[in-house]
Amino acid sequence: MTADTVHEPATAATGDEGSAPLQLSVGELVAFACRSGDLIGERVAGPTAQEGIRAHQKLQKKLPPGSEAEYRLQVACDCDGQEVILSGRVDILHPSVDLHRPAQLDEIKTTYCPPDKLPEPVRALHWAQLKIYGFCYGLQQGLQQGLQQQSDADERLALQMLWHNLKEKKTYPELREYRWAELQDFARTALADYVQWHRRWQQHRDRVHASARALAFPFADYRPGQRPLAVAAYRCLRDGGALVAEAPTGIGKTVSTLFPAIKALGEEDIEQLVYLTAKNSGRSVVRETAARLHNAGLTLSLLEIRARDKTCACSLGLCSRDEDGICPRTRGFFDRLPEARQQLLGEPLLTQDTIDRVADRWQLCPFELSLQMLPWVDLVVCDFNYVFDPLVRMQTLQDQSRRRALLVDEAHNLNDRARDMYSAVLQRNDSRRAAAACKGTHPTLRRRIQALVRALDQWVEQRRQDAPAAGETATWVTPLAEAEGQPLAVTRAAHKVAMEVSQLWEQSNAPPEAIDDWLKTVYRYLCIDELRGNAHRCLTREQIGSKGWREQQLKLLCLNAADYLQQSYQQFHATLLFSATLRPAAYIYQQLGLPSQAPYLQLPSPFDPEQLGVFLCPAIDTRYRARQQATDALVDLIARVYHSRPGNYLVFFPAYRFLQQVAERFAERFPQLDLVQQTPGSDERERAAFLERFSTGSRSLGFAIMGGVFGEGVDYVGERLIGTIVVGVGLPQVNEEQELLRHAADADNGQAGNGFDIAYRYPGLTRVLQTAGRVIRTETDRGVVILADGRFADPFYRNLYPQHWQIQTCSSGAALSAQLEHFWLSGKGQAREQKQEQGQQQGDEQ
Repeated sequence: MTADTVHEPATAATGDEGSAPLQLSVGELVAFACRSGDLIGERVAGPTAQEGIRAHQKLQKKLPPGSEAEYRLQVACDCDGQEVILSGRVDILHPSVDLHRPAQLDEIKTTYCPPDKLPEPVRALHWAQLKIYGFCYGLQQGLQQGLQQQSDADERLALQMLWHNLKEKKTYPELREYRWAELQDFARTALADYVQWHRRWQQHRDRVHASARALAFPFADYRPGQRPLAVAAYRCLRDGGALVAEAPTGIGKTVSTLFPAIKALGEEDIEQLVYLTAKNSGRSVVRETAARLHNAGLTLSLLEIRARDKTCACSLGLCSRDEDGICPRTRGFFDRLPEARQQLLGEPLLTQDTIDRVADRWQLCPFELSLQMLPWVDLVVCDFNYVFDPLVRMQTLQDQSRRRALLVDEAHNLNDRARDMYSAVLQRNDSRRAAAACKGTHPTLRRRIQALVRALDQWVEQRRQDAPAAGETATWVTPLAEAEGQPLAVTRAAHKVAMEVSQLWEQSNAPPEAIDDWLKTVYRYLCIDELRGNAHRCLTREQIGSKGWREQQLKLLCLNAADYLQQSYQQFHATLLFSATLRPAAYIYQQLGLPSQAPYLQLPSPFDPEQLGVFLCPAIDTRYRARQQATDALVDLIARVYHSRPGNYLVFFPAYRFLQQVAERFAERFPQLDLVQQTPGSDERERAAFLERFSTGSRSLGFAIMGGVFGEGVDYVGERLIGTIVVGVGLPQVNEEQELLRHAADADNGQAGNGFDIAYRYPGLTRVLQTAGRVIRTETDRGVVILADGRFADPFYRNLYPQHWQIQTCSSGAALSAQLEHFWLSGKGQAREQKQEQGQQQGDEQ
């Protein structure tokens, strides 16, 4: 199944248990209580929502006189002392016209294959929905006629499933008649299961509300800036809307936003919290904060959702697919799910270890198990894409029937991430390899992919004829707003590939596992092609190599995702966006699609400015054309900084080639120093090994990439890092895409700045400030930041530096050494006093 099919918990009005009516939709009831058998359609497959809507409209137009489309059903019934209000809409109602023909309800389901080829669990689920509709109709008719809350036991109702095959454009009707007693027994069994679960869920929620209301701030006192942030966050969560907060590094953003969010949860202003992080380190901080709150008396269930490829048992080698390519943990998934769900309800920390343990016990897919628990937790922690990415976002989190609050940590990453989410790429050679992988096993799918390759070839050939390009590499940009700029043939071919794959999945016949990643690119292309707007451009690239080799790429490039982000915010009762670097405000609001009336909170640093020494070295030119000449000067600067007080330092570069160039020269001159370098494409094990070099008491010099994994979201507390050297102003690399972004911003003529600022200088400044923020993490840290580039002295940058920076300009290497010596010597007495205070505090606590 996909995230789209995870149902929402029903809501109940305020009141005592048993007297509060439970509002429940037919879809919710069926999804929870009527599923059985295998987990079908693990991947993106099946007709799109738009295709389903068009098919419904087509069939509903053919209604005979007296029939009704989208017939509203709503009934009240008692289930074990619980009043339930059950509602839904059946696609078509044919009322009874005489005593010999019962009333008939029709439900339309779209497929890509004949209905007899559909897996039985899918057919059974659709029929379950129609039978519940039949129960509601019978009960509703009885109430309307003033009869008892059930019809005569022998009264019959006709139910018809209209299977509409989109591929054949043909409808297959399937008609069944049921006695009222059969429908009543079926529906009341499902209702009993749901009500029993709902009572357990409500008991958990009551404990959450009570403990949240009684919860105190988990620290002895607030750091400077924490209370204003917590107060502003609570007001936003209570009243709704959005809040943007720039909270400097070390202020404690996680607890300052999570604590008021939990208080709002306790007051029932909101019903569920969704906390987004861009990095694994962010999830661990939330987990640690939640554990601290649990120790302080909070009863709250946290669910951490991780990527499928990092949780799937097959991907991790814990199980193997069968001869049909199906994971055994999906066989009978819904038959074993209820026990696992019972075991997990109310667990305080549903981390990956907890999910894995329960999934192993019941032999369930751990990723799908975590999705099934999504509606039944209080706090969801996940990556940006589960809310914002149109291809993988979870519809459960988009539904507005529950008041949810969205907390977006490290929100400065959202701009670039969102533009990537709303862009898509198709590549010729990847498509050719996908076709080859289908040879011998899936001939029809292979032909569909080959047709897509030909469509790409024809599209590129047309671009070449319209605008001949010299050289081995060419790029064409076409406006998507005009028909001739749209790759319609490519889109049609991609759609046929997706249709064929969907038909395979509907028949439980998986496509080759080797093309999984490629299929995701096809689905993304189709998704973005449907959503694209004025902010999109079509980029066509061709590279011709020796012996006729060539690579072709078609990219739907999003230049600004603000409108799409705004649509996502609207699904939530309240949205908090916070980071240490969200400046300037006009740029942030424009790029992130924030309403102009949303408050902007800019907080001061909680630390003493004397803890951080910021030194500007304007004599070094790190621009691309001057990097060769700057190498020796940088080596000298790095050595001076390190020798001023040996310890752990990080040097951040704008590009790998520049990093390697300086590293090689530095190793020649100072072979005795412990130098560690970030490498391209490093995995988690290699990154962990890099960070292990920066422990308290070590003396490591690290070279890393600005804006990379070591420059954001890592807490180098105390002696783990005593200084960073920022080489250059962090401008993104100049290329066609950045230039398109610059021209689009210039054409927009907004209040956020000119195109060069938006495409280059603001993103570069964010990288610089994030990098510098690694140094001071606690009240006792002390360290230095070196800005190595003359551009840092420009008024543009000076006007945007944090207020607590006390910048000292060093015109030469000797001046830098002198300034550093003074800084470190001036801090000895202060450090000694801080250690004495810490010792006294520890003694008092003991």
